[in-house]
Amino acid sequence: MENPKIGTLEVITGSMFSGKSEELIRRLRRAKFAKQKVVTFKHSVDNRYGENGVFSHRKESIFAYPVKDVAEMEKIMDENIDAEIIGIDEVQFFGDEIVDFCKKYVNFGKRVIVAGLDLSFRAEPYEPVPELMAIADEVDKLHAICTVCGKPAYASQRLLDGKPAYYEDPLMMVGTSENYEARCKRHFIINHRNEKKAKIYFFVGTEINVGKKFVEEMYIKNLAKHENIKSETIILSGNILNCEKNAIKNLRKKVEEKISKNDFLFVRITGGILLPIEKNYTILDFMCELRKDSEVVIVSKNKKGALNQILVMADLIKKSDLNLREIVYKKTSNNNEIEENQIIEKISKLAGIGYRMI
Repeated sequence: MENPKIGTLEVITGSMFSGKSEELIRRLRRAKFAKQKVVTFKHSVDNRYGENGVFSHRKESIFAYPVKDVAEMEKIMDENIDAEIIGIDEVQFFGDEIVDFCKKYVNFGKRVIVAGLDLSFRAEPYEPVPELMAIADEVDKLHAICTVCGKPAYASQRLLDGKPAYYEDPLMMVGTSENYEARCKRHFIINHRNEKKAKIYFFVGTEINVGKKFVEEMYIKNLAKHENIKSETIILSGNILNCEKNAIKNLRKKVEEKISKNDFLFVRITGGILLPIEKNYTILDFMCELRKDSEVVIVSKNKKGALNQILVMADLIKKSDLNLREIVYKKTSNNNEIEENQIIEKISKLAGIGYRMI
């Protein structure tokens, strides 16, 4: 006979290092303080910090039964029919059967609290957590801090030998900080084993004829010293008066084709990065689409009139969350070269980026 009380399902989710297990432990401890009977489960595959407990990354813990599947959980519940609270950690490891288990005991009037990842290392829904979230009475999505930039994290970045794992790698891999990091959308990376993807360099200047082509050629020569590389160049300019129809669509297609065929793609931008490509969609907007695979190089002459432009451009690039690689100054004949160099050093410190003179 079913318990006439109405049970509840609570889901605690988020990326790794977001405090899911810690929050689960906190709720279960409160229930114990209230003299409620608690039964807690963990998957036996997760033995990072110990066998018989739920452990947070901060080493807080509470006793838990290590089980390999729902059938083992049912046997333990048969011996604990008077339990009021059921806690389950790393619920994503239990497969689809855990959904029916949770429904069953909620119908029996139990308070069921589960914790688990909502996204896999591929940043895809990690079943059965999304289904549990859909039927839950309460969902708390916690956020870790991105290890790269300090912003709220989005997913768990799996690392193998310090590099992002491949999409094709096994879904389940229990890890600690040695092979996982919390990452925001900006810094989360997923690679495919047979995918070729060029590194992109954007060359932007404070003037039209400032020497971007020369700097680009310098980059190509430097890269060619270390390896045989294949590269192509795109010249990108905005158009205020006569924007081409489907310009963005055509540009995306062109860039995608070149990225798949080359090791490096150089994009030389003529004019300002705030000029539109199509309607109100600017060159800067397009650069932001490719921010994960690109770096920006600012090219300028070492003259006073350009220094304020550099600061404004560097600030705009950084606020757009683009990777500003360096500022390259092209020497000009100037009677106050020492003074100009001192100003350049000061500007680079203010911009927070390295520079070089050519």
